[in-house]
Amino acid sequence: MTASEECRADPAENTDGEPGRRREKAPPGRGRTARRVAAAALPVVFVPIWSSGYLAGTIGARSGASLALVAWRFLAAFAVLGAVALATRAPWPKDRRVYAHLFATGVLLQTVQLGAVFFGLGHGVPAGLSSLVLSACPLIVAAVAVPMFAERLTGRQWAGLALGLAGVAVSVSGNLSGGAPLVGYAYTLLALAGLAAGTLYQKRFGLSVDLRTGTTIQLLGATVTTFPLAALHGGLHMPLTAEALGSLAWLAIVNSIGALILLFALLRRGTGGAATSLLYLVPPVTAVLAVPILGQDLTASVVLGMAVSGAGVLLVLARSRERAAA
Repeated sequence: MTASEECRADPAENTDGEPGRRREKAPPGRGRTARRVAAAALPVVFVPIWSSGYLAGTIGARSGASLALVAWRFLAAFAVLGAVALATRAPWPKDRRVYAHLFATGVLLQTVQLGAVFFGLGHGVPAGLSSLVLSACPLIVAAVAVPMFAERLTGRQWAGLALGLAGVAVSVSGNLSGGAPLVGYAYTLLALAGLAAGTLYQKRFGLSVDLRTGTTIQLLGATVTTFPLAALHGGLHMPLTAEALGSLAWLAIVNSIGALILLFALLRRGTGGAATSLLYLVPPVTAVLAVPILGQDLTASVVLGMAVSGAGVLLVLARSRERAAA
């Protein structure tokens, strides 16, 4: 080895301290492949995790827990994720305005959405109809994101969004019977507004914030605003049973932390309409998971609706993946 070659050699590349032995570098395409695999895995993981919240919530409701379950869920999630953020020394926002935006996002996505759903169901709105109304979120997000974020959706993607909503309607068609007072439907529409507005607010103000600290601040907002509602409607008592505490732990860790972080990761990778289109798969997937977990029957309409919604989601996501690959 010449003197010039010896100067160019990087000692950090040695694997075991032996001279002239270099660490093998990963092929350039390997990192790109890993990112593509991770991007493809996100939707696969997100849908069943988001769907599991309805199952855990049902188990908690059967145990006698009321809106208190939602409040304690947020508090537990806030404590756990806050501890993780501190232990891992995650960066916290430096601008006070960012805290206000994150707080508002938490109130919209958590308190308004889940609280309004709870009150709507309490006033007699059928669960299937409530699920169908909330499934309009991708269409609303996509429509608002066009002027707000200059996002563009192709005709095929708009058709996919409409097809996905149609699939949800087919899935829940057997659970739409029963009347409810107008106030119940008003609560359900408020829940839809909270979900859509919270998603758009997160995409506008929350994409540059660390997911650990940002979600912690959002959970604080949800906790502070949900506890008064729970205290006024049923109280804060939680049954100390395995079902109630198990559902509380699942909802706090898996849904309030895991599902939200996955949603925010999807929003960072693509358009709002493409990310939220996955919500079309939640009602049918929930129905499938409810067969072994809750002992419910699987109807032909659920299977057909899942196929229709799946086709719609594929139409939406196919274009997004083409752009990402380009």
